[in-house]
Amino acid sequence: MKMKHALVSLILFNVVLIAGCTQATSQTSSSPPATIITTPNVPTITVPDAYILIQENINNPDFVILDVRTQSEFDTGYIASATNIDYESSQFNTDISQFDKSKQYLVYCRTGIRGAFATQIMMGLGFEKVQNLTGGITAWIQDGYPVIGTATTDLTPTQSITTAPAQLPNGLQLRVSVNTTSLNPGEALQITVTEYNTLATTNDLTCGTSWSITGLALGACPNAYIQPFGIALFKGRYTTQNISQATPLDIFAPVACPNYSRLITDYIFQPDSMDAYVMPVCFITMATPMSAQVTVNGTYIQGTKLQLLDLGVYTIVAGDEWGNIDFLYVNVE
Repeated sequence: MKMKHALVSLILFNVVLIAGCTQATSQTSSSPPATIITTPNVPTITVPDAYILIQENINNPDFVILDVRTQSEFDTGYIASATNIDYESSQFNTDISQFDKSKQYLVYCRTGIRGAFATQIMMGLGFEKVQNLTGGITAWIQDGYPVIGTATTDLTPTQSITTAPAQLPNGLQLRVSVNTTSLNPGEALQITVTEYNTLATTNDLTCGTSWSITGLALGACPNAYIQPFGIALFKGRYTTQNISQATPLDIFAPVACPNYSRLITDYIFQPDSMDAYVMPVCFITMATPMSAQVTVNGTYIQGTKLQLLDLGVYTIVAGDEWGNIDFLYVNVE
């Protein structure tokens, strides 16, 4: 009797597994799913962090970018230096087991689903340093990062986690994204902001003073950061037409800030990059990613008390020194 129950359980498990794999590889619906699907216990990496990781390992032979889509998908556009190995191929396990397990791997697919399954298989085979790109190449393209190839406009996002990049005549795009657009009360929110030079040439910009909104910051000490932008969180849904009438929530705990006078004079952005030299050179001697991540711990300060974010919609605003601004909305429910 026990063997019969075990056999039934095994059959049901295989049916669920096959159904899940079919869902992962067959995306014929015109309406994208509401959330990004991943398998449990699979290490993931966001698009901005993946870009930084790639830039840091451009000449590293022990770092591999692995595209696990089909060959036809790969041919439509891929991340530079990526190696293609088809997850849907019956030879995937055999082929991937031939790779060097001591190297570091960044895995991606179209939307993150097949990449998660591939990452899980690799971990089972003994790969220890492997991460799946959240949202896949769809999120990569949506966030404005470059690909090799041209046929990329058919890619549709799986979750609205970033707004359309704002752009000024100075060639910069300010981007804000979050780890989720739906929060439970008290749940932490990760906000990522990047400043990207869209020009194919070096872009030298003098520090600006054209902040569109007051209260923009990356932490409690506004002068302790070298990035030329900040964020603010507002209760309610606001746009450029009425944001000036709103008061941002105090999301940073009060601390004793150092007596620091900002010495930065300008930023020299590298071509088609978010990396910039911070001038004067004696301040920082190497190009630095103009990217920052802010954690909102599900709370804000009201008077002398710490309050949970109430239920409802919140507006996240990112702004920079040159007047660039970008909006994004999340719900606490």
